[in-house]
Amino acid sequence: MSTETKYTKEFEDYWKTHEAALMRVAPKVLREERANNGKMNTAGDWLLFIIPIMAMVGFMNTDFIKGELVRFLVAMLIGIACFVFAVYIKPYVTGKRNIVDIDADIKDYFFAVYQKEGIKGLNNLMP
Repeated sequence: MSTETKYTKEFEDYWKTHEAALMRVAPKVLREERANNGKMNTAGDWLLFIIPIMAMVGFMNTDFIKGELVRFLVAMLIGIACFVFAVYIKPYVTGKRNIVDIDADIKDYFFAVYQKEGIKGLNNLMP
């Protein structure tokens, strides 16, 4: 479902203006899940952190490319590719949900409040 059909314009405008404040008053479970998402608290997190470094060091120790600068640049590209891949597979390896999905759940929570109580209900939630 696209954003235009799921949320009203009034809610979208309010969300854009107050997103940071609403994130701070989101339900505790979602706030904690969002905060823990970026932490290195599982073996999968550490594994995905180490893989790009190992790939870069491993490539730097080979003699596929004779020029050291070129070899370093290729190693950097390999490291970046491994990092992007690690970010992509992180939810499957660590069991943590993607931060985008968590943010969508927070937005859905506040949209439900908006549908029930309107903008006044959202304003009452903020400090």
